[in-house]
Parts: sequence; C-alpha cells; structure tokens
Amino acid sequence: MCDLISVIIPVYNIKPYLDKCLESICNQTYQNFEVLLIDDGSTDGSYEKCQNYSTKYSFVRSFQQQHKGVSAARNFGIQEAKGKYLAFIDGDDTIDKQLLRNS
Repeated sequence: MCDLISVIIPVYNIKPYLDKCLESICNQTYQNFEVLLIDDGSTDGSYEKCQNYSTKYSFVRSFQQQHKGVSAARNFGIQEAKGKYLAFIDGDDTIDKQLLRNS
C-alpha cells in the first residue's frame, strides 16, 4: 500500500478561494492522502465551507482555533496529521493533479 500523505492547509478569511484550492487537491491522481483544514479564527464563513468539505469527502478533516497565526495553524495540523509525509498548501493556491505521489 502507498504511504499516507497529510495535506495541511491553514485557513484564514479565504472563503472566495477555498473551492478552487480544495477541488484541485481532492482531484489528485494519488489516492492515499488526508486533508487537514485548520481554520485560524476566520470571520468570513471560511470555516463553514471547511465543514462542508469535511462532510462531502471522508478524507477531509476540519478544525477551528482562535486566531493565532499561520504558523500556529500549521503546527496544529502537524500534531493532528496521521500521514508518513506532510504537504503544506496555502488555501488560496491550486495544485497540479499529480503533485501528490509516492515515489
């Protein structure tokens, strides 16, 4: 079996960008990954969108914390990650469908 990859995405007031980012991740050709969405106290509805993705996809988990900054959100994601490998993606970015792979 291929190794699990944990994709950690800090989220802070990026609701307009989340769909494009998350769809690019959810459509990977590599299948053994989890997505951790760490909402860092958003006020624009970003966390609700994260929760929707957690409901839609079993491999997506969403978390919420008080606003502590992007580094704290990433560190929280590292603590919650179950994968052998970690990938960090910004919530306003998109990735190629073959970015995740076990080489």
